[in-house]
Amino acid sequence: MPVTLSFGNRHNYEINHSRLARLMSPDKEEALYMGVWDRFKDCFRTHKKQEVLEVLYTLIHGCERENQAELNVDITGMEKIHAFTQLKQYANPS
Repeated sequence: MPVTLSFGNRHNYEINHSRLARLMSPDKEEALYMGVWDRFKDCFRTHKKQEVLEVLYTLIHGCERENQAELNVDITGMEKIHAFTQLKQYANPS
């Protein structure tokens, strides 16, 4: 059963169970994997699936900075907000 995402632009976007499970993987390469057909279709898409997957991965897992503890700013929270804003723009570019 797919998960449906709605961003208020009258479009619903479905993510199937296998893609969602892959995105939850801590291995970034596995999480962002796209098959040959998807990579080919991405060449013709206005909004690239690869970019959306990267934004979703950042939203789920946060960033990869090793020295976050040294900073007094909540970088993870800021990056998640930025990733959500990017994802929202992909969903409704106008």
